[in-house]
Amino acid sequence: MNVPGFYNSYELKLDAKNRLFIPAEVRRLIDPEVHGSAFFVIYSKDRRPWLYPEKYYRDLFMAELTPKVSPDEETLKFERRTMSLAGLAAWDEQGRIVMPDGLLRRTGIQKDVTLAGVWDHLELWNRAEWDAYAEQL
Repeated sequence: MNVPGFYNSYELKLDAKNRLFIPAEVRRLIDPEVHGSAFFVIYSKDRRPWLYPEKYYRDLFMAELTPKVSPDEETLKFERRTMSLAGLAAWDEQGRIVMPDGLLRRTGIQKDVTLAGVWDHLELWNRAEWDAYAEQL
């Protein structure tokens, strides 16, 4: 499985239509043939939006999920949280993606954000929260 290798952090703004500009430096790490040309945006365990390249996410997570007629409670919670709140976001010619409204509302993401590269995914943080967290690191 080919990992994009995301790194760095970027101070960005969501526009009035909840579009997020994906920096060219990040887009260059994504090979559309290998990774796809969109992101799966998921509600993570730490209640932040995480962005995974489409094909990588499908290979990593979806191939591992074996549908069950009657999953146990923990599996059901995980699948509900992960899949029902996920969205697929393709970037436009300007390199923007539209963040899902429900996910932004549930995670409390505001307009001033930091996009942090964390090896195989990107994390979206409110800028003030990221700054405070980065100070602790």
